[in-house]
Amino acid sequence: MEIRCCFCCEDYRIVIEDEYSGTPGSEYTCCQGTVHIKTATMYVGISALILSAFSTICMFFGIYSVNLWLDIILIVVNTVVAILLLIGIYYEKAWMMIPFIITEIIQCVLFFSLASYTLYYMLKFKQDRFRRFDQILMVISIYVGIVICGSAIWAAAKCFHYLKDKEKNPSESRVQQDRRPTIDTSIHVECGMNGTGYWL
Repeated sequence: MEIRCCFCCEDYRIVIEDEYSGTPGSEYTCCQGTVHIKTATMYVGISALILSAFSTICMFFGIYSVNLWLDIILIVVNTVVAILLLIGIYYEKAWMMIPFIITEIIQCVLFFSLASYTLYYMLKFKQDRFRRFDQILMVISIYVGIVICGSAIWAAAKCFHYLKDKEKNPSESRVQQDRRPTIDTSIHVECGMNGTGYWL
């Protein structure tokens, strides 16, 4: 995977190595083998940060899910574990995936319990139509969120196993280089009448 940023004549590239020869290509991919699990997990971490930012903006407008302080705690925790996840991908540290996986599992269990209790309360006690409609929407949104969260947990867990496997088999690396992603800063200058190019 390559992240490229261009500024005038300068071309900065952050190259993150995905594959290595000791691993079958289909073993650590998702989306029908089109996306490497490391790339997918990076998107999961970025999405978690975007969701935390969106929740923070909503709180400024007085919109929160269950309790204000609970939402603040969840935003802080989700932001920290998402940053750890991205750092773990960047430096290929498998243990940095664990906080994200654990917190997401805990949140799935808690929100599933909340949705189930709300559903039970809604079916047992009679309420007006508008209140019942709000509760139905909340239950559906929680269950959909749990499914999405489960996919994120699956991607992070698979990336964890990929990085552990890569740590156990360093001799199988496709490119023998430092384990950290490389940053290539290069400037290509076109000069001369014959159009000869030089790399600086």
